This record gives sequence, C-alpha cells and structure tokens, in this order.
Amino acid sequence: MRLKTALIASTLLAPVVLTAPVQAQTVTDAPSDVARSAKSDGADHGIQEIIVTAQRRSENLQKTALAVSAVAGDALVKQSISQATDLTRLVPALQIAPAASYTQIYLRGIGTFGANAFADQGVAFNLDGIYLSRPAAPAALFYDLERMEVLKGPQGTLYGRNASGGAVNVITAKPRLGETSGFVNGEYGNYNAVKVSGAVNLPIGDRWALRVSGQHASHDGYYSDGYDDENTQAARAQLKFDSRTGFDATLMLDYGHVGGKGSGGTIMPLIGNGRLGPSDPAVVAAYLAASPTAPVPQVVTQPNGFQSNNFYGAALTVNQELGFAKLTVIPAFRETDLNFLSYASGFYIRDQEYTHQSSVEARLANSKGMLNWVVGGYFFDERVHASQNYNQGSNILLVTPNLATQSLAAFGQATVTVAPKFRLTGGLRYTDDHKTQNSAVVNSPFVGFVSPATGNFTPIFNPVTSQAISDVHFRKATWKAGAEFDAGPRSLLYASVATGFKSGALYAAQTNNSSQPENLTAYTLGSKNRFLDNRLQLNFEAFLWDYKNQQISHLGPVQIATSPAGAIYAPVFLTENAGSARLHGVEAELVFKPDAANLFTADVQWLHARYRTFRYNAYSATGGAPAVGCAVAPTSLIGASSGAAIYSVDCSGKPLANAPDWTFNMGYEHHVTLGDGSHLTFAANSRIQTGSYVSIDYLSAGYQGTYTTSDARIEFEPANGKLTLAAFVNNLENNTIFAAAFQSPVKNGVLYNQLRPPRTYGLRASYRF
Repeated sequence: MRLKTALIASTLLAPVVLTAPVQAQTVTDAPSDVARSAKSDGADHGIQEIIVTAQRRSENLQKTALAVSAVAGDALVKQSISQATDLTRLVPALQIAPAASYTQIYLRGIGTFGANAFADQGVAFNLDGIYLSRPAAPAALFYDLERMEVLKGPQGTLYGRNASGGAVNVITAKPRLGETSGFVNGEYGNYNAVKVSGAVNLPIGDRWALRVSGQHASHDGYYSDGYDDENTQAARAQLKFDSRTGFDATLMLDYGHVGGKGSGGTIMPLIGNGRLGPSDPAVVAAYLAASPTAPVPQVVTQPNGFQSNNFYGAALTVNQELGFAKLTVIPAFRETDLNFLSYASGFYIRDQEYTHQSSVEARLANSKGMLNWVVGGYFFDERVHASQNYNQGSNILLVTPNLATQSLAAFGQATVTVAPKFRLTGGLRYTDDHKTQNSAVVNSPFVGFVSPATGNFTPIFNPVTSQAISDVHFRKATWKAGAEFDAGPRSLLYASVATGFKSGALYAAQTNNSSQPENLTAYTLGSKNRFLDNRLQLNFEAFLWDYKNQQISHLGPVQIATSPAGAIYAPVFLTENAGSARLHGVEAELVFKPDAANLFTADVQWLHARYRTFRYNAYSATGGAPAVGCAVAPTSLIGASSGAAIYSVDCSGKPLANAPDWTFNMGYEHHVTLGDGSHLTFAANSRIQTGSYVSIDYLSAGYQGTYTTSDARIEFEPANGKLTLAAFVNNLENNTIFAAAFQSPVKNGVLYNQLRPPRTYGLRASYRF
C-alpha cells in the first residue's frame, strides 16, 4: 500500500514541481547543449537527444530499457565539478563522500565505507569502459568529458563484479578526425579557487587525430586549520587512427596528481562554531576532555596532514567491423600511488599504498536486425602493496597489506524482437575472483602499568604480531531478464529482473579473514516518454531491491591470540557480512522545454530502505558500552587490553546510511537573445533532501537533517558563440551539510563529521575554437 501511494504521489507531484523557481541540473539531458543548439541557428528543436553506451552499444537514452541518468560534459563544467564528491549535487540517487584520500560511492544506500587498502566499492566506477578498482581511483578525471552515466541497480551481466549497487561511467571526449578545435576554461572564486582546463584537437592527415587536454584545480581549505582544500593537476593524451574501412584504434595515456592537506572533520558539538578543523585548538580541547582522558594515551591532531597521490593510466581501444558483428578489445593498465597523512577521523592515519591494475576486455556485438547481442570475456589482475599506520591512542596498529586479485569472467546478453513493438532481453555472466593475501599485522593495545613502589603510571603497549594469510575463490553467476514495449512513437515501457554481486573482502586478521560476497536482486518497472512535439519528457521508474549479505567495514574484534581463558581479541578495521535489507521506491524525471527560451527540469526520488537484519560485534577499549543508536548487549569474548570488552550490536530495522527518503532536484534556465545576436542565460537549480544518517553509528550527531542547497549562474555569450562569461554561486544558502561521519575508536560517542563545501562563488570564462 505504501509503495502504491508513493507511485501515485510521485506521478502527481512531478508537474507541480516543474513550477518551482529553482531546480537541479537535469540529468536526463544537457540543457546547456540544448540551449547552444537552439541558439546556434535560431531554431527551437525541442529536447535534445543523448546517446549513451550503458549497454555496451551506442543507443538513444530515451530508447534504452535501463534505469540510467546522463550528464553532459559541458554541464559538469557549468556546475564547477572537478572531483567525484561534487557529483552528489547532480543525481538524486547518488551520494559520494570523502574518507581521507578515498572516495565512497553510494547509490540508493548501496555502497561501502572503503577506507583502506582492502576495500572494494559496491558501485563500479568506469573510465571509458575500464573498471577502476581502487576507492581512491576516481580522482583527477573530471575534465574534457563527453558525458557521465549513472546506471542504477545491479549491473552484474555487462559490468560484473562490484557493481551490485550500480555503475558510474565517465566517458572522455574523443579525438575527431579532420578537425582543429579546442577550448580553454578558466574560473576564479572565493577561497582562492582557481580552476583551469583546456583541450586541443589536431588532425594528423585524414586518418589520424590527436587530442591533448589538462586541468588544474585548487582552493584553500574550507576548515579553519586549512584542511579540506584542493590541489589537483591532470593531463590526458589520446591518439586515434581510423582506417575508414571498419578498423579504428584509440590510445589513451593519462596522469593525475592530488595534493594539498586533504580532507578534514570536526567534532559535532562544535559545529555551531563554524567549520573548525580537526587540529583547531577548540576541537583538540574537546577531544582531550572526552573520556577516557590521560593517563590513557591521547592522540593530538596536528595541522601537518598532507596528501601526495599520483595516478597513471594507459589504455588501447580497438574496434574491427567483421560484417556479422563488431569486435572490441580494450587492454588497459593503471597505477595508483597513495601517500598521505590524515586526521580526518580524529586519529593518526599514515598510508602509503601502491596498486598496479591490468585488465583486458574483448567482446563481439551486433546491433542490427531482429537480434541485438553482445558476448565477451574479461580478465583482471591487481596487486596491492601498502604500509598503513593507525595510532588511535589506546591502540597502535601497523598493517602491511600484500594483496593480489585475479578475476576471470565470461558474459553475454541478447535482445530479440518477438513482435514489431515488443522485445525480450536475457543476459548471463559467470565470474571467478581469486584473492590472496600475505599481510603482516602488529597490534599494540594499551595496557598501562602502575608502579607498586611509587604509584606512578607508566604507559605500556603490548605488541602482538601476526600474519594474515588468505587464498580464496569467490565464484558467482549473475543474470538479467527483461521485456520492453514501444507504447507509442516516443514512449517506451520496460520491466526487468537483474542480479549483481560484490566480491568477498579480505582484511588483516590471523584467522577468518574474509567475508562472503554480497548479493542484490533488483526488480524494475519503468517508462520513458516524450510528449508535446518533443517538448515534454517524462521518465518514470519503480524499483524493488533485495539486498543480502551486506558487507560493512568497521572497527571490530578479531582473534589475535589464545589464553587458558579462551581466545583473545583486538580491534581491527574489518569487513564482515552483517546485514540484509529491502529497498523500494520510485523516481520520476521530467524535462519541459516549452520554447527556445525556457527549460524546466525536475527529478524526484522516493526511497524506503530499511534493514531486515543488521548485527555485528563492536570492540570497546574502555569496557563501556559502545555509543550507537542500536540495541547493545555484552558478550563473553575477551579483549586484548585491560578493561576492554566486546559487545553485540543489533541495528535491525534501521534505515540504510546515505539513503534519504526523499530527494528533489529542480531547475530552470531562461535564455535571452539580444539585439546584436548575443545571448544571456539565467539558470538556477536546487536540491532538497530529507534527513538521513551518514554512518552506521545511528547517533543524532551523525544525522543530516532535511536541507536545501541551491546554485545559480548568469552567462553571457557573444554572437560568435565562441566565448562565454559567467558569474556563479553554489550552496547559496551556505548550509552545513554532512558528507560522512566516523566515531573516534577511543573516545566513545565522539563523532568527526566530514562536510560538503560551504557557499562558493566566482567568475568563469570559456573560449572555444
């Protein structure tokens, strides 16, 4: 009944929302490109079409029987997008948060708190069809893009492992034969923000083309002590050859550097005093005053945090027309080198991580005639070597992960036309993940010592050395079945059932050091429509997701030794299967372009995401019950340090983190043509999001209440259409918005929250040639 009510409410609400004065950048089309095409020849062509490759073939977004949103590359520039966390403003289903130098992607509440070398994402991130495995990898990529696609729900057939929640596809702008062109974008704003990007496309004869692009993005820290700054440089070169006889190949080389102090966090009771960073004297004083106090060792956050992370990539995309099908082969290599010191979560994190990833995907595809199909194979190899030092005060942990992953997969999907307007789709993929580790772990819990003679207290740490060894296979078959029907010339109805899985995770424990894969089955019913002579677009999706064996990453107990009394446990950041959940909801996307001068957009999502079961064990260094908003009970397990205790936690019935019930994106653009042929554009958009928890502690300090954040811009474009000047403001309300929260592993109940950017504003100039 609640689902039915929500379906009706969303459908009725959508036209009403269109009348709102502000709304978020549309994700179903690119209004900036729509406006440009309309202004370039003085005609009104209605809503522009977007071509996507979400199903491994080029097709019209409105004719794709898939829940997918797309954002054009030009729209990303106009929204000042330069890092992955900025994408949250654009797509209602998407929540992206920082964790030190890592990126955590959640799609409708499905994701992973990935914060170390062992982590895998629950939402796949792909660059030009290449899966990027590391949580830190979506960095220094957001420039010179053709578009971004967000695929909602499991993509187990065509995208495979670690796409249980969906996939984010970033597609770069490609070299163009026979064309000399390019652009330069420059931006300056408050917090000394400087963003410069550019690209040049050069023809080399009639069969070769070279495209070179780059970006610099920097701003001062948003926190009082300089944390949460940006200092990114990146470059990309692509060389394309086209035989013009059915063969083409594109070589891409890219490099990115992310520097600065890195992300920050603040203790929540102090949030009313502004953006006080982790090393701000007021934050340090509040931390030291929280229990336990000295003589238990304390970690005093310093202002010397930094990150110096480098990313390298090489990929070759080869296409050969074979007549009956098209062969595509993509060998790729990526290296991620992390080197950072972070206090964002209230304790010392020193991380050096080196990852080498290579992959090859080969597929045959035919999109002609009554049967469209794709078959292929995939090979993935990853090696991770890291040194990770965590000083939590009452526990010092040194982990040196030595990890390897090899994955093999075979897949196929076909769509057959069984009647002139009716088609059926079926797909199957089999994946074999082989994961190994040989990781050294030194766990030094604090025990302390009081001298009987003097009564003086001496801090003592009791180091326990262990070796984490794993050699496991995770094998899974995932599938998809669907049907689609052309209800009219511009109307599509579709329904599907799809499955996906996230591979089992390893962690640094001597025994029982891996979790099982998590699984998601999604039921989708959708409709895509164009009305009023291509001026009104209404897309609708209803979904039901069954989520099992959810992996959660948290500080929990693992066995490190035995004693006459039984096993002894110490805290480690582990990944374990703890929950199962059911999610259902609806999403409606609308675009209304009544004439060449006006564009209204709206995207409304209602989501009901609740745990059926969610249970895990928590380690308490002080012996006190953990501060969580869930049922807690002591266990008989023995902690490694004096006074420590281990508790069972039951959060069944709670909502998933990063899963607000309601999200609204609304926007409006108005274009004015001046007498000399130049143009003015007035644009505003707004995101309204109801409350949600940003961590699994379920504490009030980690609950982000309902908020509104709005952006606005004014653009001027001379008649020649080459230059654009703009003034903009983002987060006009200057609201404080939580992105993530992490509870201090020692200070029970003390949360450090990461924040989304404050109000930012500036000027932008773009020149195209």
